[in-house]
Amino acid sequence: MTIGWGIIGTGRVHKWVAPAIQKAKDSHLVAVLSRDKQRAIAFAREFGIERACTSLGDMLRDPDINVVYVGSPNGLHASQTIEAAAAGKHVLCEKPMAPTVAECRSMIEACRKNGVRLGLGLQYRQHPAHRKAREIVAAGDLGQLVYVNAQVEIPPLWTPGWYYEAGMAGGGAMYLVGVHRIDLLRFMLGREVVEVGAFIGEQPPERPFEELVVGMVRFDNGAYGAMHFSLNIPHGTNNLEMHGNKGSLYCLDTTSLWWGGSGGELVLKRDGSTIKYQFEKTDVYVDEIEDFNRSVVSGGEPLASGNDGLRAAEVSLALFESGRSGKTVKVS
Repeated sequence: MTIGWGIIGTGRVHKWVAPAIQKAKDSHLVAVLSRDKQRAIAFAREFGIERACTSLGDMLRDPDINVVYVGSPNGLHASQTIEAAAAGKHVLCEKPMAPTVAECRSMIEACRKNGVRLGLGLQYRQHPAHRKAREIVAAGDLGQLVYVNAQVEIPPLWTPGWYYEAGMAGGGAMYLVGVHRIDLLRFMLGREVVEVGAFIGEQPPERPFEELVVGMVRFDNGAYGAMHFSLNIPHGTNNLEMHGNKGSLYCLDTTSLWWGGSGGELVLKRDGSTIKYQFEKTDVYVDEIEDFNRSVVSGGEPLASGNDGLRAAEVSLALFESGRSGKTVKVS
């Protein structure tokens, strides 16, 4: 069965997603949507897409489209997902899921009610290094988890105009890069965050979104963790660490594909020995599309579901609340 896709938006991430859909097995990229007709036409021409649309309604009425990739500004994710679900289209929504927990829940409910799949663009779950790390933790090789650390430090990026519109972005470093690490820790540890504390970087009027987040988290098994997300460090690192009372696991350069990184490696230290696992560079976007196609055909959940998007949103919003209030915040 060939799955027909329509994508909303023509931005930075779309230039990864569009060719991934074209490369993925059993996929066909039917249409692209942009408010700017000429931009839609140019994008369609660049990536060999059949149709360029400016109306979501027109796209949703297309019988050749089975799945809609919602890659619009964050503040539009909920309304467009709900509209697509009502039209009987499955939805792969880019992270962050939505700016509020209520919107996230409404997206899940709309997809459930209309019998369609809802997935989240948390593509780093697809990386074989992170799947291997999940296996190592689940096997008990680290023993009782004690402490984890996640950080991503990148140079200043160009940000689209909607980041400066009230209610559209909802965040900067947290949603651009941090939400992936929040999700990866949940994925690899198999645990939930129950309490957080944070500092949020300054948000000047001319750039109303944070460039830095420093947070602490507590998991439901008693382990603690530190997080650091930034958009203003040109020579930083992108690593994750997990430490237990029997061993430590390091994920090195496994989340830097956007910045020309390699496939990265895992380093497991246990019982006085060190084991290294090397990984080839992989296209996690192709893997994500194929995983979602499988969920459409089988009726099962994708690797990153709507519930995973909701959990990441809950932790992100708790970190924002803590940073603004100066208090630790419980995560329901």
